[in-house]
Amino acid sequence: MIQKSTLTFLFGLFCLSVYYVLRPPIEDVQIIPTYKIVSFDQLEGWNIDDHDQALQSFKISCERLIKYPDDREYNGFGVALDWKEACQDALAMAMPSSEKAKRFFEEFFSPLSFYEPEDGLFTGYYAPLYKGSRERTDKFKAPLYGVPEDLQAINLGLFDQRLSGRSIVGEVTGGKFVPYKDRKIIDMGALENQDLELVWLEKPEETFFLQIQGSGFIELEDGDVVHLGYAQRNGRPYRAIGQYLIESGDVAREDMSLQAILDWMAQNPEKSNELMWKNPSYVFFQERTGDKPVGSLGVGLTPGRSLAVDREFIPLGMPLWLETYQEKETDKENLERISHLNRLVIAQDTGGAIKGKVRGDVYWGIGDEAEKKAGPMKDKGTYYLLVPKNVAHALTKELEK
Repeated sequence: MIQKSTLTFLFGLFCLSVYYVLRPPIEDVQIIPTYKIVSFDQLEGWNIDDHDQALQSFKISCERLIKYPDDREYNGFGVALDWKEACQDALAMAMPSSEKAKRFFEEFFSPLSFYEPEDGLFTGYYAPLYKGSRERTDKFKAPLYGVPEDLQAINLGLFDQRLSGRSIVGEVTGGKFVPYKDRKIIDMGALENQDLELVWLEKPEETFFLQIQGSGFIELEDGDVVHLGYAQRNGRPYRAIGQYLIESGDVAREDMSLQAILDWMAQNPEKSNELMWKNPSYVFFQERTGDKPVGSLGVGLTPGRSLAVDREFIPLGMPLWLETYQEKETDKENLERISHLNRLVIAQDTGGAIKGKVRGDVYWGIGDEAEKKAGPMKDKGTYYLLVPKNVAHALTKELEK
């Protein structure tokens, strides 16, 4: 007698055979290319930019890129060796004119646009300059922390090569690896008495926005200035608190800016903590030397020429031709709109809020004047990717068939 399990198997085999006999033919799938090459003449404003400024920023990146192993993957844009010839030539140039710098980029690179162009969002950031103290006082009560010992960042690439470059942050509690403490828990004192305080600021709002910017400078009471830079995050997702003010109707979407958030906090001090706690992400700092903030590439940032990007789409160190807009604060109530902000920038940083294929954050410098440029910036735009010519042609070869 045939067992029931055998009948089930045979019936399944029959059904599978019928499917393969009767299934419709599989049509050829058309692969749509990701990029297309454009000419430099198609980059609006290319001929009038100060290319020497961008070249100086690119050279800073090259000092790091030149040390990569030749076969290191460059995030889908060739390998490190493909970029080293341009870097070697750039580093050999002392103080080139803007015209010579322009010819350099035209000689070594081809501009790529996305095959299906889309508008993205561009914002600005800066390095705050706040007053602070090494010791807690009646005036300075808000701590900036170094990295806690119980925070663990696990490199997922050690477990699966497909996850190379990704990590997960958490802590071990009760024998289990769990998400690390969020902003509210930390602000409520979870890290006190661990000797983690690097400096103390006057207001919690200052620590919050310094974390958003990722680095800053603290002027101590004796006149010394401490440079603090990003060291680690708590691994919690970044939430833009301005969105909550828009949803509550406190600030109109078209009026949203850094200054609008600061003004709301000044007018609603009893609600500021609750608003900040809606962003569970928390940044820990380390002291740095030098007079420039250091981005995720590990090099100093250049005002107006360094761009924070999403490294899932754009590798750090890549030149980008940016086409967007910018507002500049002329007084407390008025913004002057600059019709075009078209310039060559270098991808040198990342940020918790910088996510997407076309998304960027322009670094504007240190202190109040930089804040005036960075704070109001929130505009649509796009960028073109400047890629070594051999890599550009390899990425677009489907178009040539």
